[in-house]
Amino acid sequence: YCISMLPSPPSMGPTETGDLDIYYPDYDNSWDQAHCINKRPLPSGRSTYSTMLVCCKSAYAGQTSGKCISMLPSPPTMSPTSSNREADFWYPLYEISWDK
Repeated sequence: YCISMLPSPPSMGPTETGDLDIYYPDYDNSWDQAHCINKRPLPSGRSTYSTMLVCCKSAYAGQTSGKCISMLPSPPTMSPTSSNREADFWYPLYEISWDK
């Protein structure tokens, strides 16, 4: 009885730790610096998304700074990924005749 009268009594079940398995928009930052997070506790009434990418595309669509997308574990780049600029596959070049 005594413990149950504490301001924050311990629960009978285990307390979950670590990050959430869902993502939500971080409204504590300005629009151009905001991104999606999965930190506990989940704020009440916040929209949630299955992945960080889905969250960014939904909650921060149109974000010109690209902050949300840049926070992805493997963010896309604006530059080519191959320095030799050659494809890793072969394709026909129809502009050249057979005899050349």
